Amino acid sequence: MLARLYSFFSRRRKLLVLGYGCFVLLGILCFSSVVQEENIEALLPDTAGTTVRRDFALLQHAPFARKVLIDLHTLPAAEGGLSGTKAQQSAQLKQVAIDLSRALRPPLFTQALYAPPLQSEVALDQTLLQALPNLVTVDDLVTIEQRLGEQQIDKQLQWVRNQLLMPQGWWTKQSLRSDPLQLWQIAAGHLRQLNPMSKSDHQQSDFVSQDGTHRLVVVDTDISISDVAGSRRMMEQLQQHLVSIVPASIKASVVSGHLYTLANADSVQRDLRLVLGTATVAILLIFFLLLRSWRALFVFILPASVLGYAVAAVAVFFPTVSGITIGFGAVLLGVTVDFTLHVYFSLRASSEPLQQLRSLTTPLMGSALTSFLAFSILLMSALPGQRQLAIFSMTAIALALLLAVVVMPHLCGAVGVNSSSSRTAGVEQCLVTTQQPGRLWVLVWLVVMLACAGALPRLHFDGAMRSLSVATPELRHNEELLQQVWGNMRSSALLFATGATFEDALQVNDQISQRVHHICADTDLVSLAAILPSQASQRHSREIWHKFWDKHSGSLQTQLASAGAKYGFSPQAFAPFIQWLPREVPPTDLAVWQRVGLAPLLNGLIVPRSNAANEDKSSNGDGHSAALISLIDEAALTPALQQSIASIDGAVVVAQSEFSRQLSAELATDFGKFISVACAVVVLVLILWYRRWRHVVLALLPVVSGLLFMFGTMSWLGLSFNLFNVIAAILIIGLGVDYGIFILSLCDGSGCQQSRRAVLVSALTTMAGFGALVLAHHPAMNSIGVTVLLGISAAVTTALSVVPVCYRWLVTA
Repeated sequence: MLARLYSFFSRRRKLLVLGYGCFVLLGILCFSSVVQEENIEALLPDTAGTTVRRDFALLQHAPFARKVLIDLHTLPAAEGGLSGTKAQQSAQLKQVAIDLSRALRPPLFTQALYAPPLQSEVALDQTLLQALPNLVTVDDLVTIEQRLGEQQIDKQLQWVRNQLLMPQGWWTKQSLRSDPLQLWQIAAGHLRQLNPMSKSDHQQSDFVSQDGTHRLVVVDTDISISDVAGSRRMMEQLQQHLVSIVPASIKASVVSGHLYTLANADSVQRDLRLVLGTATVAILLIFFLLLRSWRALFVFILPASVLGYAVAAVAVFFPTVSGITIGFGAVLLGVTVDFTLHVYFSLRASSEPLQQLRSLTTPLMGSALTSFLAFSILLMSALPGQRQLAIFSMTAIALALLLAVVVMPHLCGAVGVNSSSSRTAGVEQCLVTTQQPGRLWVLVWLVVMLACAGALPRLHFDGAMRSLSVATPELRHNEELLQQVWGNMRSSALLFATGATFEDALQVNDQISQRVHHICADTDLVSLAAILPSQASQRHSREIWHKFWDKHSGSLQTQLASAGAKYGFSPQAFAPFIQWLPREVPPTDLAVWQRVGLAPLLNGLIVPRSNAANEDKSSNGDGHSAALISLIDEAALTPALQQSIASIDGAVVVAQSEFSRQLSAELATDFGKFISVACAVVVLVLILWYRRWRHVVLALLPVVSGLLFMFGTMSWLGLSFNLFNVIAAILIIGLGVDYGIFILSLCDGSGCQQSRRAVLVSALTTMAGFGALVLAHHPAMNSIGVTVLLGISAAVTTALSVVPVCYRWLVTA
């Protein structure tokens, strides 16, 4: 069939060129019509029984994940810090925080807070007092009972009299009559449990550190963390405000996910300039030294022209195509370059192109089939991105092979420099290194492989997202400063309470809070349960409240009258308070706290209903539509506590360390399964293809060498596998099989004399194009470069130096 096609198009090359041109245009149309998305979730497992994808989605709702945090702190005097007394310095620092908060306005900034956003026109103490019967706990009643002693009441009424004698006494009179014991402070203690800044000064109304030298400004923005252009505009404007408002005596340290986005984008841009420049120079050098013809451009053009069709094939099975898949797919097109390279070298060096094409058919088909089936194993992957990559690669391999055997023979031209060479000469050339130098190569190869095999047990997978991200020294310093001064608020564990309704979620939230305080009583928990318990919990609080006052209200009234007379109060001075104690109060709802200005703090602990519904349905299928978040330090989340919370129906525990551990385990399992099954399939194909165990072993040597050297060297260097270089390892299998098949065909005389040269050029172009990524500073790009460089270098060295020697020993001896 190939002979007929070659003969047919030999007389109709214009038709062939026209047909290929239409093929290219249609591919471009396919590529442009496909919907692409940039989403890291394509590289997260989605199989039943795994919680990695769900946890990743929930982590995006961490209260401080999308905020900009600005720490303002005074510099030491030796570094030009603020002058004056400590009180004066504190006042200056506060004023800078206020000025900065007022300057950060829409559209780039939605809100900037230097203190909780309490509404001055709402009487917070009265709101807290009215809410106290709904919030009170047994511990609160113990505290109240301590305030009912004779000496405590006497001291408190003396304080009330002094307050009334002060200038503001005329407008605080009614408040003091309604709450002479200042019970509102008990509820205020609940309010402090909304503060995620565990190390801040809880006695201050602003965001102030314990030593008073730091203030925090919390900024909200509608700009997505993934929006590079928007993040850059926002940070540029923020920097302008910092320069104009913050004096040199005060240091401003900024922490935000947007800064990580910009750091990664800038790093990628710098790396691309370096890598592309290096790769371009290296490929051009290879081109001029080894190819030396403009026709060699088709070696790279033909495989690249299948990109659109490969993407379209993915779109047939998936609603959207991951941009990450396309990026890695373009990398893996390096496998398909082998086909056109072998055709180019073989036909240009022969005056009998049809005969050479026939010689190439067997190794071309064999290498394409093994690569095709190896990539098909990715269809079993738990990662949607890898399943997309399987369809992409399988389509690209099939089309690239077709172009290589149908189109490339008519584009490469012929010079016939080796037309008199025979297959026997090719075999002799292949075996020329089988003497003493060849034996030395095999000995060195064995030693290296054994050393690499011994290091395999130390290889591990790293599922941490941060390990794939760039963090500048300044960013790391600011993160450490934030954690040291304010607490671990940006990386706390998240405790989700989910339910079909908001009330159901509140009930689950109450259970979570009770478990935490029961198992780890001293642990700080940021939770709505402290100020917004469920209706059932509020009813219980009102019951114990009324039982308490049924027992103590009589004695309290007597003591207030007795102590009040001592300080000149009338018998009815505190009648509003006494009358209020047994009164039924309405339940406390979310609107109560929103009216006093706490909405920004509360919203950070409430997952929007639509998001909660989508995430829970996608992960559990239980239809939850409301979710609340509690924050706890990961160090306090002991296995016993985590197990106890997880046993609550509707509770979900999400910790970054646990997420990374689960993702690493999933990746290790998935990658181990892929490697073992892919190798088994390749071995089976080679057995059916060659039907001789010696040939199968020889064809597999480059694959085994590439994988062993890559795994072993990474283990020796302390490098770990991650989301990116796991996928890049696929390239090693595909190219390694090709190298083995083509060199073996050269050795047994069934292939083409130019196979050695084609394999060498293929490896050099791959290492130049993708191995150059080892120069990148970005962790993800660097990991791809390391993987490709190690694997390809070992595979091609084995194919060119070890396979011929072993062929002589195993086959021809």
